[in-house]
Amino acid sequence: MGFGLNLLRYQRIRRFVVRNIYEIKYLKYSATKYRNHIGISFFVVLKGHVMVTIKENSNQYKEGETFVVKHNEWYKLDVSEGNIVVQIHLYESLISTMIPELLSYHQYIQNQTELVTLRDHLICLCDLYLIQENNRNLKIMKQLITILEFYRDRLTVYSKECPIVNRHMNPIIDEIKDYIYEHYNERITINTFTDKYHISESYFSKLFKEQMGVNFKDYLTDIRLLNSTYDLIHTQEKIIDISEKHGFYNVSSYIYSFKLYYGVTPKKYRDMIQRKHAQIERQSFFNEVDHERDLSDEEVKYYLKKFQGDYSSMICT
Repeated sequence: MGFGLNLLRYQRIRRFVVRNIYEIKYLKYSATKYRNHIGISFFVVLKGHVMVTIKENSNQYKEGETFVVKHNEWYKLDVSEGNIVVQIHLYESLISTMIPELLSYHQYIQNQTELVTLRDHLICLCDLYLIQENNRNLKIMKQLITILEFYRDRLTVYSKECPIVNRHMNPIIDEIKDYIYEHYNERITINTFTDKYHISESYFSKLFKEQMGVNFKDYLTDIRLLNSTYDLIHTQEKIIDISEKHGFYNVSSYIYSFKLYYGVTPKKYRDMIQRKHAQIERQSFFNEVDHERDLSDEEVKYYLKKFQGDYSSMICT
């Protein structure tokens, strides 16, 4: 299955459950039990070294290095005093929407050289999370997708049970994806691209479905809905204004699509979050811990800036 989401497939499992899509934690101390989590966790060692044990196999990672804990994997994290690691956890709900085949992969990237660019993308995500801009959420969503796509493309060993699908993306589809990320809230139709690339609607539809694993209309709807959730949670804007802001020019269509995807209406979703009556899908590994200590906001800013100066050459935009 390619990049995208079949809305009907996920309607039942999403019903009445409000889902986080990602979480970032900075740890300066961690002594935990074994955890089995849902989703994928990326770790970057910001200072010193940390020890991670996966299925009784322990490895130590030093400052500047990156490691990944895969979906449904048991692990134990040890961060002693004086060491710092950032954990970027992408929840199953995000991955199943974007690149669901990642949930089935069993392979590792062993070479740290292969992970340098991924590490820099992760640090950029951390950086974006701290900024306060009108288009912050859009930038974060683009960065999350970039991380998932980059990780998929760098996996070097593939299991027979889960082959890579569409690993070499058609350049036209790559351009279309970039355009959608930038202009998803505008009036976009198939003709927007068939006219530009001088191809037929039938060829475009076939190519898009083959490459992305979902049809064009559903893919565009997925991106619009996912971005709209930020405003539902973090603003008091009217539902009709949010629907128009994110490309739904008919509020009834927005409500129908949202309920199909999340199992509740936008208003119900907002109420569940803001009144804290939601059944938030937080993974047990964030709860079943012996001892953990996070960095303060000022410490986060300091160590991110220092790490970027010491290790990262990527310009975060």
